[in-house]
Formats: sequence, structure tokens, C-alpha cells
Amino acid sequence: MEFNFNSNYPILESEGLILKRITKEHVDSLFLMRSDPMSMNFVPRPLAKTKEDVLEWIEQSDKLTESNDFVNFGVFLKENPNVAIGIIGFVRMNKANHRGEIGYISHSIHHRKGYTFEALKLVVDFGFNIMNFHTIEACIDPLNEPSINLIKKTGFNLEAQFKENFFHPILKEFRDTNVYCKINPNHIKN
Repeated sequence: MEFNFNSNYPILESEGLILKRITKEHVDSLFLMRSDPMSMNFVPRPLAKTKEDVLEWIEQSDKLTESNDFVNFGVFLKENPNVAIGIIGFVRMNKANHRGEIGYISHSIHHRKGYTFEALKLVVDFGFNIMNFHTIEACIDPLNEPSINLIKKTGFNLEAQFKENFFHPILKEFRDTNVYCKINPNHIKN
């Protein structure tokens, strides 16, 4: 399983969205999202306090992309293609087993408008048809009902539940994790 997005980063498009590489040009809109408590409610990372925090995150993301261990997209409305309304991508990859873990966040002002569902369909299709993943998984806090409903709507099934397997650094408590998976339809054995 080989891919390299350093020189030719993919751009994904739907009727209303463009998914493209996040750059330092997007720091303002990313700061609004990553500093918003409602947007970051189930993201186990500290709220961004400054734009410098976001720039550091962009640099870390770039390093992971350069090592081909990560691919992340900013989610942009076609009508406003320079303001990120979300982030989605494969936050972990197990290349030996052709698996990718998908993660996503959207600014709270864009919750429940269908944008994350639209972006999720694009990225799942990309993962199966371009990256050739056998399985895509999503690790979700069982209290995050909107995300659970979204992932189920996209055809993922609950495959595992782990009790207090994750120490949340912000909440300072152990949290449960539900693992939802979807197998590439091209790989399903009859």
C-alpha cells in the first residue's frame, strides 16, 4: 500500500464542497473552529488559545503528510473556498492491514447542515478507491450521538466497544470508545 501526496495533494469535490490541503492561509478560520468549545467538545486536544497554536498543528500535520502516515483535508464551501468550515481525513493508517481511521470536526455553526455527511462520503470513497483501504474505522465517544448517527448513516457498523480505554487529557478522566467500521465493498468476500 503505497501513496505519496506530497507533490500532488488530492482535491475532492462534491456539488457544494471542496476538500483540499490545509495551509497556513487557512489559519484564521481554523482558529475559530479549534478555539470553539462546542466544535472541540469530543476532540481530545486542548482548545487553541492563539493562532500560533493552529500554525503549530498545521506544521505537525504537514510532517505527518510528508511521512505518508496521514492525509487531512480542509472542508470548504464552494461559495467560499478559502474559509475552512471543517477538517476531515485519515488520522491513523495501518498500511500493512490496509486500514485507515477517519476523523472529522466541523465548526459548530455548521453542525447539522449536512456538510460533514457530504465530506464523509467523499473521503470514504477516496479511501476505498484511491488509497485502496480494506477497512475504514471511526473511533467515537459513545456520548457523541450526532457523530454516531452520522457514521451509521454512511454505512459504518459498530464492531467494538472499549471501556475506559482512553484518558482524555482535557477532561482528566478515562473515557469509553466505540469503534465503527466499514469494509470496502470491492473487498467483501461472498
